Amino acid sequence: MPLDAYHQTDIDDYDVHELDAHSLYGTMQTKATHEWFEANDKRTMIIERSSFAGLGKFGSRWLGDNFSDYKYMGFSVTSVMMQNIIGIPLAGADICGFNGDTDADLCARWYGVGAFYPFSRNHNHLDSKSQEPYLFTDEYKTSSLKYIDIIKEAMQIKLALVPYYYT
Repeated sequence: MPLDAYHQTDIDDYDVHELDAHSLYGTMQTKATHEWFEANDKRTMIIERSSFAGLGKFGSRWLGDNFSDYKYMGFSVTSVMMQNIIGIPLAGADICGFNGDTDADLCARWYGVGAFYPFSRNHNHLDSKSQEPYLFTDEYKTSSLKYIDIIKEAMQIKLALVPYYYT
């Protein structure tokens, strides 16, 4: 987006600098959706990418389209912590990576890390190699554990922590 872009308003001679309004739009959509669910006595689970101050009161956030790389797994830990610090308690990343192809070792390790994210999901790009856990059943780790066993254990830890994350 050009740095000098403006957001047109209905108010005469009052256009808003796009950098000041772009992320606010997503947060206001999240707020409106949250309020609708609340008014209809329904529990919400809204995941937003675009965020502005106050988003954490109305929705959660995922960190965006990352890469299937150990470096990005490391980035995700500090990024989730930063979201928590700025008031978005339910934040997380696409485990195993979104762009590019993962392998069994990276995916199993990322499941272990993802068990401690407040929010995580295995989600990847249409053009990337499939990364569902059952696809790693024939690949063995150097120890006696299979990758699928490591992933199952991480998922059990995650499910045991869900009541704490979501309350």
